[in-house]
Amino acid sequence: MTTTPMNPHILTLLHFARQQELALVAELSDVERNATGTPDASWAAKDFLVNILCWKELQAQKLATAQRGEVPPVWTDMEVVHQINSQTFAHYQNYTFQEIEAEATNVFNTLIAQVERMSEEELNDPNYYAWQEGDPLRGELLGNGLWFPCNQLTTCALQQGHKQFAFHLQEALLVETRQSELPPEGIGATVYNVVCFYAMHDQPEKALQLLPEALHLRPALLVWSKHDTDLDSLRANPVFQAIFDDPALLALVPVSDLVSPQDLHASISEETPPLVIDVREATEYAAGHVAGAVNIPLGQLESSLTQLSQDRRVVTYCNMHHRGGSRGEQAATLLCAQGYQARTLDGGYPAWKEQGFQVEAALEV
Repeated sequence: MTTTPMNPHILTLLHFARQQELALVAELSDVERNATGTPDASWAAKDFLVNILCWKELQAQKLATAQRGEVPPVWTDMEVVHQINSQTFAHYQNYTFQEIEAEATNVFNTLIAQVERMSEEELNDPNYYAWQEGDPLRGELLGNGLWFPCNQLTTCALQQGHKQFAFHLQEALLVETRQSELPPEGIGATVYNVVCFYAMHDQPEKALQLLPEALHLRPALLVWSKHDTDLDSLRANPVFQAIFDDPALLALVPVSDLVSPQDLHASISEETPPLVIDVREATEYAAGHVAGAVNIPLGQLESSLTQLSQDRRVVTYCNMHHRGGSRGEQAATLLCAQGYQARTLDGGYPAWKEQGFQVEAALEV
């Protein structure tokens, strides 16, 4: 863990996002403030603000749960995320803009107060809680308190015709994050998000100028970026292609070999099948998993190596929401470094289930 105090910088970035929110609110006309959106087709300005306050509120509750020593919820399942968003939209549908502004203020103050109650170790030590799987709480906190709000505000501004505000927000976010003392991967996440914004809004030169910085700061994004549809407008550009041939960058990326669901399914019937390890949390495993897989959450894998034979092939998997940096790939990389023959299930559990291969509920292992 870094010795640089992070919490003051985290608070500064949370306040920055809130300031951008207030700035956009100030730009909205009465018509824009009072508009009514629809849950799927077209959100109104107030619906974006509701969505932002919802995830800030959930994040504050999660931090409080963790601090009490309880295991908080996991929001990696996109079906759960969509359900939360739909429920939130319905709950606030009849609120006035003023009522939503007041609620947003209360939620933000609650989040800040909760962050201020937490120690450096609680927010920044990736191993402080057993269920963290090697990720500091800081990352998700900034996700729901900085990056997600700024992305939603940008989308809202563009939808409402405030294009200049949207571009200014992204540029200010880049400056603010670079001035912070976040570790390289945190700065890299912001730079990459801004790259995606430029790529999707006819600014390829700016996107290509920033992309190498983002990938060097956060090398795990290299694999993800090869499949990221946000960057599709750049793929035919020779400059884009040259970035992915950079030996210095490729050397930074530990890449796990992938095995398709079909090949894994075929190998399970072999005389010596691979050991399939579900590295998700126990609640995710209980909801459904590859038939015969054992559950060893990523955060517990290193301490469980003595239970695993190096003579047997291993396939790890998660939900693979972020190819290149997924839990399954991290697990396989860790195992390979310890001498195991490990690969990762391409597409994770969702891909296995989509093929109609056998799944089952939780087993005692």
